[in-house]
Amino acid sequence: MKKVFVLLCLLLVSQSALAGYSLSIYTGKSFNQSLETKNGLAIELKDSNHLAFSIDRTIDSARYGFYFSNTESDFQSSPDKNVEMQYFMFQSAVEVPLSNHINSYVGAQIGANYISPNFASSDTFFASGLYGGLEYLFSDQARILFETRWLATIVNNASNVSCALPTDENKQCLWHFDGDVLNQFQTSLGFTYRF
Repeated sequence: MKKVFVLLCLLLVSQSALAGYSLSIYTGKSFNQSLETKNGLAIELKDSNHLAFSIDRTIDSARYGFYFSNTESDFQSSPDKNVEMQYFMFQSAVEVPLSNHINSYVGAQIGANYISPNFASSDTFFASGLYGGLEYLFSDQARILFETRWLATIVNNASNVSCALPTDENKQCLWHFDGDVLNQFQTSLGFTYRF
């Protein structure tokens, strides 16, 4: 039994030598696409800042893990109306070394976007996207990065975030999706530590 335990410990140590983990913290700008209501009225969201983090498992030149991002955007036509969006995404990427100190990477993500307007009930929507970036390696553990993400949220009329007001300019339905896709683009600067 003792030999089996030692063998399992050696196996775990050798696995952890081949695979590690990384923690990344990001901040940057989110660029929002306009949406159209069921009644044909446009909703323009202001571009806003975001904070995000990710925890990834790294294996050779690949990584996979969890990404969380939080942003809050105001309506351009109604500054008292805003929407908070929280992305919960599973992600995977492949790294390509460009030089001794610079890596590039490209990946995909899938998950959910929890949308909380300050004028209606919150709801969760399916989201996916692509991302890529560059890393500068100070060491094998510490890196800074520049990254761009495309996040697409599928929104539809089955949402709880809806209303049925007339199309009058002053009484317009502020939030009723018509099977549309909310596209967001994020550009971020970040720091990654691998352990």
